[in-house]
Amino acid sequence: MIRSLAIGCCLFFIVNSSCNYISYTPKSKKAARREMPSILLLEKIVDFRIEQMGWPASQGDFISKDIKFYRAMEGFPYRQTTFKIIDSNNMIFYFTGHIKDLEKNKRTGKTELNGFGGHVKFYKENNKFIWKIKLD
Repeated sequence: MIRSLAIGCCLFFIVNSSCNYISYTPKSKKAARREMPSILLLEKIVDFRIEQMGWPASQGDFISKDIKFYRAMEGFPYRQTTFKIIDSNNMIFYFTGHIKDLEKNKRTGKTELNGFGGHVKFYKENNKFIWKIKLD
């Protein structure tokens, strides 16, 4: 109890003393849902896995294999992506660096604590690939 209170006080002090450098913009669930990766992109990642017999190692690997994978990534609103391959049936796709957040950071000079980003877990269940999206 005392430890969590001390941590809370420290965080409050840090946030209040560094308001010149960071900001926190509340975002609705609806706004977050709009910024999720498209279903088309997630389907194409699964198609890649089935056609290539393996997960993509990077965004470059993904878009270089076929024009349909390249088109699925067009307009993707995130700058950084990471494909973490666990095994042949499991992978985690991380996405960060939302373009709108980065532009706002440039304008204001502040880092956004509540920026868009998240990950998608791909796994195989009953001979079918399934994904679950989680926004951070």
